[in-house]
Order: sequence, then structure tokens, then C-alpha cells
Amino acid sequence: MELYQVTQMSEADYGCEELPEGAPVLCAVSLADSQGQTRTLELPDAALTAAGIQEGDTVLCTETGLEKVRPIRTSALIGLGALGILFGRKMPGVQVIAGPERAARYAAEPVLCNGEPCHFNYCAPADGQPVDLILVTVKATALEDAIRDMAAFVGPHTVILSLLNGITSEERIEAAYPGHTLWSVAIGMDANRKGRQLVFQAPGRIQFGEKDGSITPRVAAVAQYLDRCGIVGEPCTDILYKQWHKLMINDGLNQASAAFGMTYGGLAQDGPERAKMLEAMQEVIRLANAEGVPLPPDDDVQWLAGAIPTFKPDNKPSMGQDVAAHRPTEVEEFAGVVRRLSAKHGLPTPANDFFYERIRAIEASWSDPQQQA
Repeated sequence: MELYQVTQMSEADYGCEELPEGAPVLCAVSLADSQGQTRTLELPDAALTAAGIQEGDTVLCTETGLEKVRPIRTSALIGLGALGILFGRKMPGVQVIAGPERAARYAAEPVLCNGEPCHFNYCAPADGQPVDLILVTVKATALEDAIRDMAAFVGPHTVILSLLNGITSEERIEAAYPGHTLWSVAIGMDANRKGRQLVFQAPGRIQFGEKDGSITPRVAAVAQYLDRCGIVGEPCTDILYKQWHKLMINDGLNQASAAFGMTYGGLAQDGPERAKMLEAMQEVIRLANAEGVPLPPDDDVQWLAGAIPTFKPDNKPSMGQDVAAHRPTEVEEFAGVVRRLSAKHGLPTPANDFFYERIRAIEASWSDPQQQA
């Protein structure tokens, strides 16, 4: 993906020759990349005009020509849980979408990230104005409310990036706001949240892309914006693969932590709990293959070998934290989805059946579940 700034545009020099009859008028476009390297392309003036490309614009260079990139300057965030704090604290001027009651609750308890205070601006859903980017970081159980509450923030050019776990949130958001959603996944973080306080060792990164794998101007715009914010972003041509890989991780690691009350360190040790975790992950791999997504057969053990040592051994994955805090879990997005889709292919899911029933029983045992952030 090559991004350039248009530094100069002028009619191409035809020398002593006149423009051949029927040939398009060409324009010499001078481009500069982020390192100051320059190049000049001769392109049809009509195509540049149709694309609205002018001097000073940022453009994406593709095999077929130049595409204008609309810079992301304004942003909003909905969901101030672990991911909302982790990434939102690095987004200058971000508006946190929250009704008066929730905003007052947030303001009453200062947000701390690794002991450092984080300050956010809150905006009620009814007071919203269209922004260039909306980051959705609620739990899956709050997605329908979030879709409703972000309505005023969605304009003609708004890009929506959902960092929810699972593989269903983008389709639900896209159904409400057609043409606005990029597919994405947040990986590589070990954030541990208690109330408004977040502790982490691994800062994580965001993988994102078009569902069909194409690199488009809005993918380039998001990449540029995240880089400017100091957030590690990875534009992907295989985002569905990345999402299924993350589903495999969550289906095993998160559900095992929730069902057994175990930390990263505990799940790194051999035992029946780790075996059940790996069994659930294998069920996701088989399902992904049946759905046409080529997860390797050893994707689970390879990922665990590389990732677990980077996490704080005493911390728990987010679903384990939810159970400890009596917050509704995302079991429906993990075991629930895996069971439903596997049934379509005639694939058995004994490990996911176990986790689904066990976690639902844990939730049912709570007399007064707390509302999630």
C-alpha cells in the first residue's frame, strides 16, 4: 500500500508534437511519499477530475491509477472498557459516546491506565455530529444499544471499526449502516481492568481491512490515522482469516479462563483444563476450514507457544475478568456461534458444548449481575 501527497499537477509536455487525435489529455502528477521520495506519473486529466484529486491531496497509488484518500480528522468511541481505554487514550480529541447517566459514572471514577490518568470528552447520543471514524469497543451483549446510540455520529463518509470479539458484529453494524464498516480485530494485548483502572503489559494492535481483501482509500485512511495516533495498525488483505484466528484464541483461552477461573499462567500448564481449551480451539479450526477459511491444523499450539509468554501470568483474559466481576459474558459469540455454525456442517462440538453450558450455569448463579461498561 503506497500513500503519497500530490505536490504538483500540470498538463503533460507533448514537446513539438500535438496531441494525437482521440488521445486523452494527460496530466503530469508529482507525488511525494512519507520519506520525501518523489515520482511523477502521467495520467488522464479526466480521470483525475472525476476522482476529485487536487494538489495537496493524499492519494493511494494502485495498479489502475490514483485514488483520493479522505483523511480521518475526527473520531468517536463507544464502550469505555479495556479496549476503549487502551486505544481511546491515544486518539486525540476522541468523543466517548455516553448518555448522561453513564458519563456521570465514568467521570466520578477517574480512568487510570498503568497508573496514569486518562482524560476523555463525553458526548450524549442525542448531541452527536458526524465524525470520520467510530471505534466500537463495547461487549457483544451491548452491541444493539451501541448501534442505536451511534446514529447521530454516522455521516456520509464515516468509517466504523468494530473491535468486538467474535465474527458477527461487522455484519450487524453493516446492516444498520450500509457501506460504513471495515472488518477488524484487536490482538496482542493482555489488558486487565478493574472498574476504571487498566493495567497492561502488551499494548496490542488493530488488524483491519475490507471484507473482500481489497486495499481501498478508506483502509489507507485508517492506517494513516492509527499511525498518527501511535496505535499499531495492520491493513490486511486476509481479514476474515485474522478474525477466525482470533475466534479460535477466544474460544479456547477466554472460555477456559471463564469456566475454570484460571489465569494466563495457569492455562499455560499441562492439565485437563488446558486440554479442554485446546479441544475447543480445534473445533474452531475444523469449522473455519468447513467455512472456507484455511486455519492451519496446528494454529492453536503455534499461537499459544508464541503468545502466552508475553502475557502477565497472574492476569486473566477478558472473559475471565467478566466472570470474576459478575459481568455478562460473550459466550454466545464464542461457543454459541461455533455450535450453531458447526451444526450446519454436521461437525460435533463437545468442548464448546461443555463451555457453553458451564459458563451459562455460572451466569445463572449470580443473584445480581453487574452491568457491563
